[in-house]
Amino acid sequence: MGCAQICLRRLHSLRRLRRDGRFGRGDSGFTLTELVIAMVVLGVLASIAVPSFLGSRNNAYDKEAQTSIENVMRAAKFHYQSQGDFSDGSSAQCGDSTALAADLQKLEPGIDVVASSVSSTNSRVVSVQAVQTWSSTAELLGCQGFYAVAFSSSGSCWAARIILEGKFLASGSVSPVVVNAQTNTSNSAITTWSALAVNGNAFGALKPQTSAADGDNTNSLATIQTACKAKTQSTGVATTSSNYIAPSQFYSSWRDTTSGGTASSVTPALTCATGGTCAYLDPGPSGGTVFYVQPLAGTFASPGSACNTAGVGGISTCKYLEAAPIGWITETQTPAQTNCGASGGTNGTSTDDPVCKWSANSTVLIGTTASGLGTGRANTVAIIGQSGGGSTLGYAASAADAYRGGGYTDWFLGSATELNEFCKYGRNQTTGDITVSCNSTGSLRTGIRSSPYWMSTEVDATLSRYQNTSNGSQGNARKSIGSGVRPVRAFG
Repeated sequence: MGCAQICLRRLHSLRRLRRDGRFGRGDSGFTLTELVIAMVVLGVLASIAVPSFLGSRNNAYDKEAQTSIENVMRAAKFHYQSQGDFSDGSSAQCGDSTALAADLQKLEPGIDVVASSVSSTNSRVVSVQAVQTWSSTAELLGCQGFYAVAFSSSGSCWAARIILEGKFLASGSVSPVVVNAQTNTSNSAITTWSALAVNGNAFGALKPQTSAADGDNTNSLATIQTACKAKTQSTGVATTSSNYIAPSQFYSSWRDTTSGGTASSVTPALTCATGGTCAYLDPGPSGGTVFYVQPLAGTFASPGSACNTAGVGGISTCKYLEAAPIGWITETQTPAQTNCGASGGTNGTSTDDPVCKWSANSTVLIGTTASGLGTGRANTVAIIGQSGGGSTLGYAASAADAYRGGGYTDWFLGSATELNEFCKYGRNQTTGDITVSCNSTGSLRTGIRSSPYWMSTEVDATLSRYQNTSNGSQGNARKSIGSGVRPVRAFG
């Protein structure tokens, strides 16, 4: 029998005693003292029952948000199996969260999957983001990170992540979901996610503060809901520690960051130079300029280039062409770069490209060079590997191959198609459509020679192709004469 029932029975017994006259009164009502006692008893019962009910309700809300996240994470794993990483299926871009959300929506139609910049407003709306990750030596390891975020009706923002194959955090970061930038220069200080094994998941919550035990989070419910999106909780865009989930708010068994650090250590959004999506004229990852972007978000093969072997299942990830910067020939390289002056050309300056002879061998046909998009690297390797003087330093192909801009070793002398796009870039014309030829319209960019540039496309034993940037034409010239050289690189 409950406490309330016992108390009420005793009160009714008191009424009967009064009714029977045993207390010397004939009234049948409760006294003020009796009513106060009853109210106190009911208050005690309410103080026990209401928090228990609210706690159960909030736990149910949180479980609903967690279940939505887990369903989306399961869909992301299926997507990974078919895609090879967490990039979207249409453009294969890492971080293109709108396209990625659409891909996951098809796999999990019961949940509203939204882009990283969209805040979750309830447990059935999950904001997602995919990110690049790096090794401890700043080696880009691909689109191996995935984050899902959902807002619970309890007022908590729940976030989860999948990180594959032992990735690394930025040193001293207070955010547990910030990955190291490719441009990191202090790799010795990077902290490994030692508690997060291969194929590891992590889960945490950002909650409104209710007591001093809740860490440094002092955000209101509205602020937490606004911050409840993958862009804030996964890429480190937040500028104050209260806007993302601190390590102390993660379950201890999942904690995988060191304490300390400030919000200034978070990684900025990816750019073309750091592994993000590139556009025409963007600064490239090697320090040059992007002059060609594959249309329709597709890829092209470039045998011998790093991007040609970076794909899953042998699929090339090459999407862009980058031209070396003005003055490339004067940069200090390791191993030392040999310019063209000793071979009968000019060395080039900080404002002008060198003039080089095509090859030391001008009498033997290579016979394996091509003219199409993506063939320049293989052409260059064939020229350098030619017997009878083809590998002699100080010529067009060897000078381009020796360039080490950005630390990359896959620079080359562009093919006929690639130099046509370079010419259009040089004359401020629209690039991207390889069926359109360069012409004499448009002004010549600073740093581009108004004269022929060598291609890596051979004609016969004595002739090779050149690109004339003064009028946009292409033609043939003897391999023994000098023309301009500008290294090109393909990347994805």
